[in-house]
Amino acid sequence: MKLADLDENDKALVEEARLFLEKRHSKNSGVSAGLRTATGKEFFGLNIDPGTATVGVCAEYSAIATMHSSGERRIRTLVAIAHNDKGRYTILPPCGKCRDFARAFGNPFVVLQVGRSIGESKKVRLLELIPFPWDKRS
Repeated sequence: MKLADLDENDKALVEEARLFLEKRHSKNSGVSAGLRTATGKEFFGLNIDPGTATVGVCAEYSAIATMHSSGERRIRTLVAIAHNDKGRYTILPPCGKCRDFARAFGNPFVVLQVGRSIGESKKVRLLELIPFPWDKRS
């Protein structure tokens, strides 16, 4: 896996996603996602967990749906951040469902936490996380 350092835009996206979650987290939303498109626009979303596992929505889905609704079609960078009960923030890797969904919008960089804090992060191309996607896009 080829991990790359975050640039200043990536670091800003991580912080904006953290602030988005800080302002909007609730008992039903403890994860935010931020993404930057190929044109440089940024979009954010929250997970929605109504307490039943079968109807929840991931934060990445929410951010991607907002992006798509605005007419954007290509993701450049994607990050998801969780808030825990100790008031700390953690960068989460996207689940398999979100990896597959994001794949429909390109081969974006995904921000991963490689240490104990969100300041210890790197980025990797989505296809390195799903090296054998089920379809023929590549």
